[in-house]
Amino acid sequence: PLLTVFIALQDILPGMGPTSFLPRSHTAATHAAYNDSVPARDELLQQSSSVAALLRSGDVALFDSRTMHCGGANDAVEGDTRVLLYLSFRNPRATEAIGNVGSMLPSIPSTTLRELRAKLSRGTTGTDPFDDAQEAESILRSLRLAAAQGDARSQLQLGTHYYLGEGGVGDVNPIEAVRWFERAADQGLAHAQFNLGFCYSVGMGVTEVDVERATELFLKAAEQGHPGAREAYDEARG
Repeated sequence: PLLTVFIALQDILPGMGPTSFLPRSHTAATHAAYNDSVPARDELLQQSSSVAALLRSGDVALFDSRTMHCGGANDAVEGDTRVLLYLSFRNPRATEAIGNVGSMLPSIPSTTLRELRAKLSRGTTGTDPFDDAQEAESILRSLRLAAAQGDARSQLQLGTHYYLGEGGVGDVNPIEAVRWFERAADQGLAHAQFNLGFCYSVGMGVTEVDVERATELFLKAAEQGHPGAREAYDEARG
């Protein structure tokens, strides 16, 4: 659901303490082993292979953000600072908490690659290319209309906007998110069933945690082949 790129703005040499990655460490099992205990963590690190991101200026390291990685120490003699451009790309359909809030500057909203490409292609001389207020209002009006008319995918998207506090709906609103997820789920949309199941499993936007309801929804989504729903179903059953 989240990819990150490091773009080297200079040559990254061994003495600079380049980022080290543990390949194939993005899995839940690896993270569970790392967090189990200090001895288990140490054993995992000792047995895992690692790759140092030695990059030439302009090279890019692209990785699943769940992959374990860390910066190294600068060499006492040959050490120096590293200059990198760091970007994260989130799957816009991902609604689970994945530890990314967009820009560190709250004044800069999240944007999709399609939106950014469209803004730059139109030319923005004298205007802010990231000011999408008018466009967002138009899109949101159309989305609300389609959702109200019963379009399940629009209902899912509107619920996702409320869940994330994006798309021009204002702050995060779990209650509204659940309302729209419920409507889409009632129409059999697997991703809406999965999202609604998650909300019930953690008590978000609903009156209380309802594991039985969550399990039912996860199963419905899993039967339609939703990725992750089977695992969520098994976890909900305990």
